[in-house]
Amino acid sequence: MESKILRSRLILLGVALVFIIPILVSWYLVFFSDFKKGDGGTQKGELISPVIPLGEPEVFNLKSKTIESINGKWTLLFFVENECNQLCEDKLYQLRQIRLALGKDRDKVDRLLVSKNKQQWSQYTNSFNGQKYIDPTSRDYNRLIKKFNDYAGLDLKATYLIDPYGFLMMKYPQDDNPMGTIKDIERLIKNQK
Repeated sequence: MESKILRSRLILLGVALVFIIPILVSWYLVFFSDFKKGDGGTQKGELISPVIPLGEPEVFNLKSKTIESINGKWTLLFFVENECNQLCEDKLYQLRQIRLALGKDRDKVDRLLVSKNKQQWSQYTNSFNGQKYIDPTSRDYNRLIKKFNDYAGLDLKATYLIDPYGFLMMKYPQDDNPMGTIKDIERLIKNQK
């Protein structure tokens, strides 16, 4: 009889340990070990920390040439050093496609091109409707360029993400997969609500 009681108690203890041991192991890993230390999180781009305040730069609409604001929207930004060549056109296309891939949330995202020189944009107005740009003719151009030049990790071939409040917060390398950018923006928009 005593062996039956002992056996049933051991079974009960075994069942309890099946549930308690994983909790204890996870508690230890999270609070007392380097498990996942240095993990950058789930974002696909590189977080810029601390974020860089860009203010509210005046930008031009590619089609209408009117002055607009990018604040209030997530903004994908990239640089053009000289003329808008094939690489520039590819980037314009890629950012347009990223925005369109967001579906119903696409109106929450803008695209901004920062050009070192004054460009002739007339050939792009129909293909890249809604595209914004800033060049040396804008009164905010020098201030914006200075903010970027102060950033130690500046890469003129990368794509940057600006939050709706005007803070530069993420960087995507030139060869980054656009699906990662889309996932990051979807997650940011979802968490913004």
